[in-house]
Amino acid sequence: MNNTEQSTTCHCDITDACINLLKIERFHTQDDIRQRLIKLGYHHINQSTVSRMLSRLNVIKVTDAYGKKIYRLPCEDKSRHIDVSVSTKIEFITHNQSVVVIKTPPGCAQLIARVLDLSPHPEILGAVAGNDMVMVAPKSINRIEDCEHVVRLLLGQPNTESIN
Repeated sequence: MNNTEQSTTCHCDITDACINLLKIERFHTQDDIRQRLIKLGYHHINQSTVSRMLSRLNVIKVTDAYGKKIYRLPCEDKSRHIDVSVSTKIEFITHNQSVVVIKTPPGCAQLIARVLDLSPHPEILGAVAGNDMVMVAPKSINRIEDCEHVVRLLLGQPNTESIN
């Protein structure tokens, strides 16, 4: 095995190990993940490697039931199709002439923002998620209604009048 093959194998192994750890354990910091990987035999891993790996895996920080921030793998379908269950996580969508607001149950906003991030559209400049609300910035406030319409389509919501 040459160095390139060995590097790829190690990279895949450590990535798989990280995925498995994130599925079964709770981590509050990147250093917690790094320390656990070191215990599994990945002795040369540093914090920046963990950070890059988490970024590649689209790992997110969420608030757990105890109010603590933990790292989690995203709950997303690789085909990028909107699941009906995602649509049910939306309480309402509205706008105030400046920004589109999506209200969700507690803990669901990051998932909704991730769905929007995975479906880029020219009407959407970006989305920011809190715990139970996503704020979507339109490309132009002059086209806020179009932005809301696109958000509704992307999230599988009926295109009704917003609650202004």
